Amino acid sequence: MRNGIRALYNDLEFEVIIHDQMKFELFTKDPSAASLGFVIDSTGHYCKNVRRDDITSIYRGRYIAIYKGLEFPIFKEENNKILLGSGTAGPNIIEKYGFIQVERFEYENWVEKNEIEKIIEIKKPMWGFSSP
Repeated sequence: MRNGIRALYNDLEFEVIIHDQMKFELFTKDPSAASLGFVIDSTGHYCKNVRRDDITSIYRGRYIAIYKGLEFPIFKEENNKILLGSGTAGPNIIEKYGFIQVERFEYENWVEKNEIEKIIEIKKPMWGFSSP
């Protein structure tokens, strides 16, 4: 699961750095991107600079989980567990479901993946692009 800004290029999804509204840098760790003209950099990422007209869509992607009938943001997934954030849950929900305070007003809870009722990806278009 990847949260963040992504772009569709040649019907494939890439992470993107937006230099301005017309110039974008796409990157991935997938070596097959070399066949699309991506060049490997010193960090092991395959990168390519493209223009706005080359991209189908740019959007901010994030995931939420339905857990115990409530929605929580997903921060990461490791070893068949999901790290949930408290989102807008109130103190009773945070305490009831065992969330631990990690920063002021921020709470997290690792749960088994099989306890999650549903995972939903939300894609919000950016920069005047339409939905992917």
